[in-house]
Amino acid sequence: MPSHILKKSICCSAAILVLLCISTGAKAAEPQVPVTLVSTTYLPEIVGDFDHFAVDLKRNHLFVSAEVHHSIEMFDLKTGAHLQSIGGFKTPHSVAFAPEKDELLVADGGDSALILLSGDDFHRIGRVQLIDGSATGHGDSPDAAYYDAASRLYYIGNGGASANLPDSEISVFSVDQGKLIDKISIPGNNVESMGIDHIHHRLYVNIRDKQQIGVIDLVAKTVIATWTAPGLQKNTALAVDEKNERVFVAGRNPGIFYVFDKNGKVISQKPCANINDDMTWDPVLKRVYVSGTQGLSIFHQDSPDTYAAIANIPTNGGKTSLYVPEVKQFYIIHPQTSVDIAGLLVYRVNSYKQ
Repeated sequence: MPSHILKKSICCSAAILVLLCISTGAKAAEPQVPVTLVSTTYLPEIVGDFDHFAVDLKRNHLFVSAEVHHSIEMFDLKTGAHLQSIGGFKTPHSVAFAPEKDELLVADGGDSALILLSGDDFHRIGRVQLIDGSATGHGDSPDAAYYDAASRLYYIGNGGASANLPDSEISVFSVDQGKLIDKISIPGNNVESMGIDHIHHRLYVNIRDKQQIGVIDLVAKTVIATWTAPGLQKNTALAVDEKNERVFVAGRNPGIFYVFDKNGKVISQKPCANINDDMTWDPVLKRVYVSGTQGLSIFHQDSPDTYAAIANIPTNGGKTSLYVPEVKQFYIIHPQTSVDIAGLLVYRVNSYKQ
């Protein structure tokens, strides 16, 4: 090969190698993000706020309560496509799906009742009366609830301020028996999010009017302790890491994320999305997701006592959220605002080493 051609060949090879290195380096330098928005489903007919999600994995259905629209909205779990609006409610709040009985459970604050629907065609199959909350017209008795899939028990917060009562009650509904089987008195008039620790038989509940977290012994069915923290206000969202005995709580105004140990000591706190409503703990990726009107805050658990903020993402005012690990997708729904119509945001959850 002539020397001038050899020189050109070497130069071209070197240039290609440099470009490949630059390209590889650029890819390596790309920021890793915990979630990626994959679709948006707009809901132009829906006005007012949303409250909570539920999932029917068998039928690939995602449900959310539209409290002002008096409906449960149903979507395709994988694509986010809007499938149906299920009407006939007054003020639906918390929802849960019990696959063992193929029932959708709806805590309807406007009706002061738990409504049971068939998971097949959504006809009503039952109504369970709860504490009458019509005295004030707020439609918040019942409101917050927690479904324990392991025991098939639905813990439903009711009474309190909406019923013009000084205290609240957590009514315990058995899916297997189809009836209320117990009740737990709560020393406060505003019960919010709950979370369970099966290992230690504890139920944790936000008692928002007292700025406290109630610790409930599930064997004795009674509050055995209350926790609080300096600066904690309007504590609404809550989740539990039962393995490490950590309780995650988010307050409002300001939005602060707190981590409590098993004795109620605050071991970490960080700013988070304000006016938060939902929180999810993912024990596999060791992430805590906190959704509020000011965005989605994501924290990574570096150790049981150490947490790092890894993302703050705008959500168009959506504070209702849910992570479904079976499909590795995270959902946020936001209400109609002066600049946007209501919509469901579907995110892919990305796995990477912290």
